[in-house]
Amino acid sequence: MVTVRRWYVFLVCAVSVQAITWAAIELAQNALFLPSLLDVAAIALPGALVVVGLPLYLAHWLWAQRLAARDPDERSSTLRRLFLYVMQAFFLAPLIVVLADVVMGVIRLAVGEVGLSWEDHVGRPLVAVVVLAAQWVYHARVAAADSAIAPETGSAGLARRWYVVAFSSFGEALAFGAATTLVRWVLVLLGAGEAITDVPRLQLIEAGTFLVVGLAVWLLFWRWAQQLFHGPSREEQESALRKFYLYALVLIGLLGAVSFATMILAGLLRRALGLQPEGVLADPLSVILTMTVLWGYHSLVLRQDAASATEAPRQAGVRRLYLYLVGTVGLVAVLSGLGGVLSVLIRSLSEAIFDDVLRDQLAWFSAALIAGLPVWALPWQRAQAAAVAETPSGAEERRSVVRKIYLYFFLFVATLTVLAGTVYVVFRVFRLLLGDRSPGNVPGDLGQAIAFSLIGVGVWIYHGLAVRGDGQRGRQAQAERWRALRIAVLDYGEGRLGRAVLDELKRTMPGAVLDPIGLTAAAAAALSGDAAAVVAPETWAERLRSASLIVGPWDITLANGGEGAGTGDLSRLIAASPARKLLIPVRAAGWEWAGVDRWDPQTQVHQVVNAVRQIAEGETVQPSRPLGIGAIIGLVIVGLIVLNVIGSLLARLFE
Repeated sequence: MVTVRRWYVFLVCAVSVQAITWAAIELAQNALFLPSLLDVAAIALPGALVVVGLPLYLAHWLWAQRLAARDPDERSSTLRRLFLYVMQAFFLAPLIVVLADVVMGVIRLAVGEVGLSWEDHVGRPLVAVVVLAAQWVYHARVAAADSAIAPETGSAGLARRWYVVAFSSFGEALAFGAATTLVRWVLVLLGAGEAITDVPRLQLIEAGTFLVVGLAVWLLFWRWAQQLFHGPSREEQESALRKFYLYALVLIGLLGAVSFATMILAGLLRRALGLQPEGVLADPLSVILTMTVLWGYHSLVLRQDAASATEAPRQAGVRRLYLYLVGTVGLVAVLSGLGGVLSVLIRSLSEAIFDDVLRDQLAWFSAALIAGLPVWALPWQRAQAAAVAETPSGAEERRSVVRKIYLYFFLFVATLTVLAGTVYVVFRVFRLLLGDRSPGNVPGDLGQAIAFSLIGVGVWIYHGLAVRGDGQRGRQAQAERWRALRIAVLDYGEGRLGRAVLDELKRTMPGAVLDPIGLTAAAAAALSGDAAAVVAPETWAERLRSASLIVGPWDITLANGGEGAGTGDLSRLIAASPARKLLIPVRAAGWEWAGVDRWDPQTQVHQVVNAVRQIAEGETVQPSRPLGIGAIIGLVIVGLIVLNVIGSLLARLFE
């Protein structure tokens, strides 16, 4: 009920405050700058919105403020913080743009540009600046007051981080876009392109304005982000969003610089092959310079972050995503370039021509190959170094989903390439054997298919070896962990559950030390496999103390529990043991388990062994659940789509 009320109050406040703000801006602009107040609609409509919307907004906002004043939970609620930061964003984003328009209008008027009016280019935007700034400042002060009373943690802290990151990115986008234009102008001045008259004065004014405004916005919010990171909050230091922001900008800067460097390299290769140059050097060079600054600065920040704070698991996941994304882009460029170069060479040899079209293709494919090689090799080297390390972080690296997706994606692509190439070769051979009278360029076609197949084989072998190496290292580390694990398995009654658990552990976790403890004579015999085994309570204390994991039905921890096998001494021994405890939720009369399914014996054993493996691997214990009908249908649909894509590619190949 409280959540529904909050949604209602803040939605009404959000809609009404936006309506009255923009209506007030239009009303003030029209009242101040209309040549005549005879335009009734220009005054009446925004005036009506203000008159009707203002009481509605005040009623609900004052209600929200009263609730926050008397209820600490209301003031610290995530929805209230989200409302305040969203409203700040909705006021600040247009404020930045309109403020830039005001500055540009002042400059253009100052330099005497013809055809401008003070009212349209300065006066009216200035009204919007005043109103938007007032709204932004008010909501920022309310958010700051709330934060001083109830610190922003959890979801509230995440809302603040999104706000800070979003406007830091916005400021950078404005600044770097403008910087690219200004750098291009400087390069043109230095003779790296066409004449200076091709750079309009208005474009320079806009670029200079947005550079100053963008840098101001970025510095304001980035300084705030740095203060939060270097403050006392561990939550800020372990923020995955900060790492995502930094790695995203590093990725954009790197790929932007490399992409435009590829253009320059292709141009140089075109000249070397006797072709006329295309485009203006200042265009790609200006992007390279600004993107290099973007990449270099944020790479430096990442190194400083790593030196000042330990990397959290989610931050490590963001880092892996960055490395493998860059590696994927680089390897795709390398393979595309290599395949293209081989295709051009084979066609030129088989057709005995090397015209301008082939020269142009050779230049671009060679540039992609050369530029993509370091983009793939450097991140892949870092990723491999982390994966082969015989440390807990190395094991985590090898188990990461991102790495597995990367490796198996290229294995899949390589397999399809080899399949398509081999089928095509056999197809063309069959056509020749069957007397095909129009075979076409057989040497060239077969050469391309064989070359692509060999590339696929090389990619498959390389990544297959990486997968195999991960598996071998993982199994070695797993065996060492299992050998260090001493599992005490307790059971009572006939000991059937304990016996089944022991058998499954022996099968799935060879090397683990198992210590069966039967609490009754029948259970002792079943667990040990010796019909003459006897219960030995005097050994329980030492065996439980030396165990690293205790597994047993939950009711053995109760005096007179477990059909009377549980005793006060046993429960105290279990509690005093330093081992981790894994309790099996067996059913007992008068006892129920919330959120636990009624498992059959086989499922119960599977869940227990799955939990033991998770504990041994240092993972969070979670139940193993079968795929639902929705997941099965989704997998079937994905499979059909993949088969359709493969079929379409093969069909086009043999047309």
